[in-house]
Parts: sequence; C-alpha cells; structure tokens
Amino acid sequence: MSLVRFENVNKSFGGEPLFSDVNLRVEEGERIALIGRNGTGKTSLFRLITGESEADSGTIERMRRRRIVYLSQIPEVDPASTVFDVAMEGFQDLIQEEKELHRLEQRLHHDEPGLLELYGERQHAFSLAGGYEFRTRARQILFGLGFLPEDFEKPFSALSGGWRARLMLSLALLREADLLLLDEPENHLDMTAREWLETHLAGRSEAMILITHDRRMVNVLAHRILEIEGGAVTAFTGNYDRWLKEKNLRREQQQKAFARQESYIQKEQAWIDRFRAKNTKAKQAQAKMKRLEKLERVDAPPPELATAVFHLEKAERSGDMVLDARSLTMAYGNRSLYQDLSFSLYRGERLGIIGPNGSGKTTLLRQIGGKHTGLGGDVWIGHNVSIAFYDQHQEAMASDMDVLSLMQQSKPEWSQQECRSYLGRFLFTGEDVFKPASILSGGERSRLALAQMIASEANLLLLDEPTNHLDIASREALENGLANYTGTLVVVSHDRTLIDRLATRLLVVQDGKVESFAGNFSEWRQRQLEKSSAAETKTDKNEDARKKKNLNEREQKKAQERKQRRDQRALQKIEEEIAVYECTIESFHQRFAALDPADFEEAQKLQKEYDDLKATVERLYEEWAAMAEE
Repeated sequence: MSLVRFENVNKSFGGEPLFSDVNLRVEEGERIALIGRNGTGKTSLFRLITGESEADSGTIERMRRRRIVYLSQIPEVDPASTVFDVAMEGFQDLIQEEKELHRLEQRLHHDEPGLLELYGERQHAFSLAGGYEFRTRARQILFGLGFLPEDFEKPFSALSGGWRARLMLSLALLREADLLLLDEPENHLDMTAREWLETHLAGRSEAMILITHDRRMVNVLAHRILEIEGGAVTAFTGNYDRWLKEKNLRREQQQKAFARQESYIQKEQAWIDRFRAKNTKAKQAQAKMKRLEKLERVDAPPPELATAVFHLEKAERSGDMVLDARSLTMAYGNRSLYQDLSFSLYRGERLGIIGPNGSGKTTLLRQIGGKHTGLGGDVWIGHNVSIAFYDQHQEAMASDMDVLSLMQQSKPEWSQQECRSYLGRFLFTGEDVFKPASILSGGERSRLALAQMIASEANLLLLDEPTNHLDIASREALENGLANYTGTLVVVSHDRTLIDRLATRLLVVQDGKVESFAGNFSEWRQRQLEKSSAAETKTDKNEDARKKKNLNEREQKKAQERKQRRDQRALQKIEEEIAVYECTIESFHQRFAALDPADFEEAQKLQKEYDDLKATVERLYEEWAAMAEE
C-alpha cells in the first residue's frame, strides 16, 4: 500500500481554488522534489499530507501506523535547554529505558527469579532500538550541520534564527520516519552544510518529499518531480534537469499537436462554408460537420506563468581596472576574518566570494563597496566606475513607503507611469505597487531591491545572496539577466548553480584566510576533491610505510585507549557474571538446608553443582585479577 494516496483532491484558500482534482501516490522509499512558484501551494500540500489541513473534497488515504516527520511541525523547546538537550528530545523513550536498565543492573546483585532473563530481553530490545548509538548519531548530525563541540552546551536562547533553524532540522533528521517532509531545509546552510545534507539524505532509506529552490540538491536527490502549476500537480520521472527537458518537450509536442489540429479544423471549416450551400456537396458538408463536432480537441498548452524580467541594460564602459584592493583586514576581537588581502578586479570580470557562514564574506563585500571600513586597507575605484550594492536584508528599504514611492525615490527623473511600467517587469502590477514595504513577502522585497539595483544602470554590481527568497523560475531569470550583463560582477552566494553559471574567479574565505581560485564552484570543488584524494593517497602510503616499521605514536595511543575501553567493558562483564554466580551460590545454602540427609544421591548431585559453580567463580576471579593487573 502507498504511504499516502490522493484521489481527486480539491482545496481552496480564501475562497480561491488552490488545488483541483489532484491525484498522486507516495510509495515507500521514494525521493520526490516538490517544485513550483512561490505561493502555488507547496506547503499547503504538505499540510494535506500530514492531516494538519483537510481537503474540501476528494480522498486522502494514509498508511496505518505510518510515521510522518514534517520539519515545520517540530515543537517549541525550552529556551534554557542546551543544544544537545534539544537534540535529545526525540530520544526520551530510549533515555528512560536506559535508566531502567541501570536500575535492573543494580538489582542483579540480589537473588530475584527471572531477573537476569528480563534484563537480557530488555537489553536486546534496547540495542535493536539504537540505544547504544543514538548519542553518536545526534553528534554526527549536529557536526554535519555546522555545530562545534563547544556549541553543544549553549542554551537555545543564545542561538540566532539561522542556528535555531539548523537545530530544528537536526531534530527532523534524528526522528524515525517512514516519510520525511522537508520544507526548504537548505535555508541558512552554507555550501559545506548543504553538501553534507545532500550526502546524508541520499544515504537514508525512508521516503522523502523535498521543497527546495536549490537546483543542485534536486538533481542529487530527486527520483521524481511533482510540479504544482495552475492548481494541478504533474508528475515527472527523474531529477531537475530531466524534468526541465521533458517539460519543454511536452509543451512543444502539445503546441505542435494543437497547431496541426487547428490547421485541420480551419481547412475543414473553410471547405464546409464554401460548399454547404451546393446541392451536390451538401451531404458531404454535413458529414464533415459531424466529424468536427465529434473530434476530440487538443488543448493549447497552458500559458507560461509570468516571470520577473531581470534584463540589465548595456552598462556604460568603465576603465580597464575597476578596483584595486590593498591590505584589507578585518577581525572581531581575537578572531581574524581576513588580513592583508590584496586583489584587483578588471572590467567584465565575474568574481564569486564563497565560504562558510560567519567567515566574513558579506563583511568583505561591504568593505569593497565602501559600506564598511574594516580594520585596515584601501580600495581604489577605477575611472568611470558606478557601483550598485544589493543587500540581502534590504536594510535601507524604508518599510513605511510603498513599492511605487520606493521606485520613484530610486529614479526621480521617471514619471509615475514610467515607474509603474518598469515595476511590471518585476511582477508588481495593478494595486501591488501601492503595497507598503512592511507587508511584502521575502520574494517581493528581493524583486523590488533587484529592480532598484538594475534601474541604477551601474557598471559594477556587488550582490549579497541575490537569489535568497526567489523561486527557481525567478533564479533562472536572474541568472540569465546577469549572464548577459556587460559590466563587472562581485557575487556572495551559497547558490552553487548561480556561482557555477556566473563566476570566472573565486575568493574562498575560511578559517581567517582568503584563497584565490581561477574558475567556478564546480571546478574549485573538483580541485578540493583531488587535493583531498591525493592527500589521502599520500597519507595511506606513508602510513603503510610507518606500519611496517612501527605504529605511529598517536595510533598507538588510540589503540591503547580502545584496548583499555574494551578491557574495562570485559572487566565489567566479568564482574556482572561473578555477581550473578555468587547470588546463585548463596541460594545453595538454602537448598542444602532443605535437603533430606538420607538422600545421598541428590546430595552428591547438589554438591557437584555447587563445586562446579565455585570453580567457575574462582576461574572468573583469576581472569578478573589478571586483567585488572594488566
């Protein structure tokens, strides 16, 4: 049976239809990407799957006893709880059972019939449930999402919004599930964490549905695409690239079939109109008319949804050298972000700045653009260079002004009609232009800020995470516009597809250093993998040579520590066995006392059992003493 099945499901929101006659199945182990424009209902579909929302009509079936984990449904936590305490929230049953096992261990020293068997059964069940691995799993996932060991004891209240989102993602990944629903899990993750998440999700066995605007993540993970468009949910087999090709092919084939049928209908109708009045042709005309009436019509392809047009006008030519940075330095307290960084940027270059969250990328971009002084260094701006800065947070956008007023503020020489016409390119039409900035969605604010930047006609664009809050269609439209831009670009982004498409050179900021690389993200990543592989090969060869001569001191220490842990566990196991045997020996005193003195055979048998147990205990004590002495 399918985990979830939709049959002719309809759902409306605010009186407007959201889904119409949706049919879909989610099978065990499937990996599905749910894509569509912002506002088409992706999150609403998740809520229908979980039962948080009910359909207006149609049938939704869910497998009995199925476990659905939905990222946004993770409960609120105590602000005083530490990061690791929060990660343990999903393991309360195991933690409680662990305490019960410890209590049973204490009682093993007493003679309780059946206790040893009960302990063994519960210990086996505890092991099968992951009782000896759950803390290690939690640490691995927290590490993968960027938490450091020193972060584990931080209170939840001390985390920023981005780190809280990462912690909530870790809770979803740690829960046992048959179906995992992830709504934009890449939010707040840098490139390293995104790659870790892709690898982690690829190795999981449960079914998952993923909402993401990260095209590379869809390509890596998805086996099937569900696209929401115009209230319909359409399924495609394959990843994002295959979906795009197949969708375009389907649209092209449907358009051709529609055009052929329209041409045929027009020719038939023209013949009918010409000859229907002639007695010799009237019967034939009637037959043609009946065939046209019965003809199953091919629908025209649905019109493409409107997409923002990020067309950048040809930039005014600047001098050959656009800027020259010398000895740029920045630190916070004792933590250095970068120091003595020098580089030059030439006309038409496309520079990508990448690195982990908090490494200093945005600070560097702001220092380049003169919006941050840093702790040292100079930036020389070339001849006829005009700069436009895109701020991912839109901090300079006045929240009390409406869209049209903000646009007029950026281009005071334009008339109101010119501003409205221009804003239409960015999907602000009709009454939308009178929306105050305070109520705009993240995507709308991004589109407005990009519209203002493009209108500046600057020939040097400094972009800080320009694809944040944009859906896939808008990201591709922006990429196309920037790819055709004739000016100079500097882009900070975690969007690997964007950096691949645009960047010809990278500055990689991490660990207080800045590395320059000629190429895009994929080329840099391949170089990193090659370096890592070469380093591992070299290490392996050196390790083999060292092993032939002697174990490395560190490996010896680790081996010794592992042996000590094993010996300690073995000692503990022997101690537990001795305790059990001694309890059993104690019971023999009562059995001897209750024995009939005349029953020599039973007494001899009981004495042999007793002697065997004593011999076993003595042997265990000898093993224990030898191991303890070692």
